[in-house]
Amino acid sequence: MSPELRILRASAVTFRDLSTSPDRGFWTLVRRPLLLMLAMGLVLSLASSTRVSARVVVDGMISFAFLPLAEALAVGVVYLRGERHLPFTQVVDMFFVTNSPWLLWILAFCVWQSAAPTPTISPGGVRVIMGSLLVPIVWAAYLDLQFFRVVLPRSGSPWTDLITARAIGWMCAIGYFFGIAAWAHLVAWWH
Repeated sequence: MSPELRILRASAVTFRDLSTSPDRGFWTLVRRPLLLMLAMGLVLSLASSTRVSARVVVDGMISFAFLPLAEALAVGVVYLRGERHLPFTQVVDMFFVTNSPWLLWILAFCVWQSAAPTPTISPGGVRVIMGSLLVPIVWAAYLDLQFFRVVLPRSGSPWTDLITARAIGWMCAIGYFFGIAAWAHLVAWWH
């Protein structure tokens, strides 16, 4: 069974198993961020139409590349603050396993959207989608907390590491997202 599925049932055991797995260098560093980017590309493709288009998936992957970069930066800051018993590539790989609730939510959304007769989402559907986001938000936060307890234990609180990583990751992602929008307005205003 894949670590993405195992972590949903037994996070501490899965993290311990992953910490003993071999580090394959660059591939270890990029495989799970690429999986997240692929999932985001699929969501974009299915949200814009009821089918998967390779062009839209690749465009979505490129457009959402800032998410794994923000996550890697966030875990990197926490990683640098403590003792480093594992290679950074392996730490990033394990941290991205905590995206499993998001990947599961994305899979459910893609199945729901592909079964829909039209690509439009009703106002009631938007409320359901927004409400359903609470599940991966809370579940992923729990898995992140377990990650900091098991993989990057320090003398301080894992809650501090969780809050630090979340604050850095969210600030970077939101800053990038709104920075792109602000840049377009600045360029339009300048000309």
